Amino acid sequence: MTEKEITDLLKRYTNQQCTKDEIIFVESWYNSLDYKHPIQVNEFESIKHQTWHLLDPQRRKKRNIYQYAAMLIGILLLSTAAYFIVQNHKEDLSHSPIAMQPVSYQAMLIVGSKDSIDLNSLQIGETKNANGINVKKLENGMISYEVQTDSKSMSEWNKLIVPRGGQYKIKLADNSLVVVNSESELQFPSRFTGNERRIKMVGEGYFEVTKNSYKPFIINSKDQEVTVLGTKFNIQAYRNENNITTTLLEGKVKVSSPKGDIVLLPGDQTVYNGENMMVSKAKTSSVTTWKDDIFLFEGEPLGKIMQQMSRWYNIEVKFDTKDIARMRFTGSISKYQTIDQALHLLEITGKVKFRIDNQTIYVKAN
Repeated sequence: MTEKEITDLLKRYTNQQCTKDEIIFVESWYNSLDYKHPIQVNEFESIKHQTWHLLDPQRRKKRNIYQYAAMLIGILLLSTAAYFIVQNHKEDLSHSPIAMQPVSYQAMLIVGSKDSIDLNSLQIGETKNANGINVKKLENGMISYEVQTDSKSMSEWNKLIVPRGGQYKIKLADNSLVVVNSESELQFPSRFTGNERRIKMVGEGYFEVTKNSYKPFIINSKDQEVTVLGTKFNIQAYRNENNITTTLLEGKVKVSSPKGDIVLLPGDQTVYNGENMMVSKAKTSSVTTWKDDIFLFEGEPLGKIMQQMSRWYNIEVKFDTKDIARMRFTGSISKYQTIDQALHLLEITGKVKFRIDNQTIYVKAN
């Protein structure tokens, strides 16, 4: 990115003419600046401190961010700092011939015990019948389905499998919405019969459950069970991770494990490691942004950040030392940037360097 391109980008930002991705890029770059970088001179520090508070995610809700963009332009153009940072750090990355792109909407739907549908093969608006169920592909990575009245599969279980690099949304028979993250599986019946609505989740999912006080909604994840009546929450329970994390945004849920039951209120989060259940207040703003196409990190360890990226970009990550994985970062990254662009935003902090070799990223301290 040249100095002129940066100037033009920030002028568009000031005039509220940026695209969603451009806004994310500008704010991610700014939020990820580190005080130890050589360009952090006293004058720059003073302006940066003033603007930081105005661009902080919590304060952003109360203020008009664009009126302060002029200050941000002054910061980024100080000695053409942004230009030199990007150019210098580009030399530090070794890239594979093809930039790693996120794949986005892809999944496999297994209907009952017989049929399977590769959702990538369907066109938007196209409907396919499988085992008595009409599956329709909608826009923005979402499917809906309708069970034929004479179908024998009304009570059969189905499975939505989302691979690494994918994400998908589905509306269940009760109209509840589930957004399924990368490397995750959702098992659900074609129809909810009996006095409960029970499903199974492996990996990560965001839920907006339709309220029905007579028929509780129950999610099984490993040896944890979450019971709800109507609410919004997030569950993370990957096979290769010890912890199961449940975060409540709205309503009330009961989290059950062999260690007992815990009732969560909005903003609460449980972490169950198979032995103990810990409850704390969550940074809800960063828990569910993955479903809105953004990685948002608020003081997160680099190990956790790269773990999320590895699922989305279908890559492997290797750290030079364990201490590097414990480094903490704050910022936001669009999920539709290439892996190169995402890593640049982390590299310009001056803390770490990345090297890409085929599908593996090697991380070392700067």
